[in-house]
Amino acid sequence: MDKREQILARLVQVAAGVSGISTVTRNSDEISEHKRPAIAVFDSDESADEAAERQDHPGRAPNLVVMTPELLILLGTSPESIGPALNALRAKLVKAVLTDAQLIALVGANGRARYAGCSTHLGHGRSMEGAMGVQFTFAYVLLPEQL
Repeated sequence: MDKREQILARLVQVAAGVSGISTVTRNSDEISEHKRPAIAVFDSDESADEAAERQDHPGRAPNLVVMTPELLILLGTSPESIGPALNALRAKLVKAVLTDAQLIALVGANGRARYAGCSTHLGHGRSMEGAMGVQFTFAYVLLPEQL
């Protein structure tokens, strides 16, 4: 199986194990209020790490790629408690992802997994919806012959 798919499938499993989460979906954020708190895992983008480009047989050579999935935390909480609730779930999610032994093994010794930040709907003039996008980057070696 493609390493990208393995990482994404594992992210779904890790998200499902976060305490306080009722529902986990992949590539869908249509989650009703009664199924929240929820996490939606989005495959998002991937690109080659140009700094790691190889000159010998670049098309067939192992290639370091960086994928940037986004995990959307969705709450159904009152406005007064949305911020603390989102932050608490973000902390649990970041810890679960970055300490997961299977994800660490999937990126391998030449890869990496890191927290890249978050964005919320909270702010002056925004919807105040209980949603937070949490971004991660996963760098792994793509071996064309293993696809």
